[in-house]
Amino acid sequence: MTQEELKVGLILRTYAGKEEDIPKRADMVASAIEATRKAKVNGIPVIRRIDILIPTDKRYKDADCGKTATYLSERFNAGNGVFVTEVPFGDRFCQVLNRGLAIQQQNGCNFSMIASPEAFSYMNPEVMTEMVEAVPKGALAIGVAINELTQSVMEGRLANTFAMWHIESLIQVGGFDLRAAVPVDEKFTVWIDDGTGKLIVAQGVEEVIPLARMSEAFGPCIAPIMPRGEGIQKYEVPDEKTHLEAYAKHMQKMGTKSPRQKHFLSLVGYDFDLLSHGVMPEYRIS
Repeated sequence: MTQEELKVGLILRTYAGKEEDIPKRADMVASAIEATRKAKVNGIPVIRRIDILIPTDKRYKDADCGKTATYLSERFNAGNGVFVTEVPFGDRFCQVLNRGLAIQQQNGCNFSMIASPEAFSYMNPEVMTEMVEAVPKGALAIGVAINELTQSVMEGRLANTFAMWHIESLIQVGGFDLRAAVPVDEKFTVWIDDGTGKLIVAQGVEEVIPLARMSEAFGPCIAPIMPRGEGIQKYEVPDEKTHLEAYAKHMQKMGTKSPRQKHFLSLVGYDFDLLSHGVMPEYRIS
């Protein structure tokens, strides 16, 4: 696939539980859109379409207040390459993303880039060039090793903090498996040992099951990319003093990825070795 044939859509997930949080979330989305529009390789924009997905399913506590979509649509002139969609059914980890894949495939995209607005300092011409150049080499899943997750990403455990997926291949192995979804009823929450005796909730890390299935089905097809080039390459962590709840959630999310990944892989008969072997030879660190 040449760069001209590559049609990448960007999926951004965002929501504001409280109306007063909407402007801050919108500012982060604005920074992401600005970075995206500057992301050109050989003078050609990499991203052809931006879909902002807002989870609004009130069965979940982490759902939008109901006013973010209107605010974002007005601010970003939705329709001018930016499309805002409320997703009224499903969890924010798996079902929202699967909806995004469907939207982008229906609109002519063959790859979907999934990224957190907090991570867009990593999007620069050097990184985007590396991601684009991985496609004709046979990469079906390409991820940027953000500093906080460098080792696990380089071992094949890509994170949707910043990753790009071949839509057809991802759908062929079942998309993002609902085993990793947030349960509708909290009484069905699964708790696992984090390796230290502390119990943590088993959810999220929706990337690992499809990565394993893609590796098994297509052979080595994972391309982890190290950050490079100029810019602040740092994930934007919520301020501990002003956003204590968001900070605590971030620290819990980052610190428990490995045991959660191991848990979900074990449910479908895989382990970390399959993912490390799924990394394409030219992208392996050892």
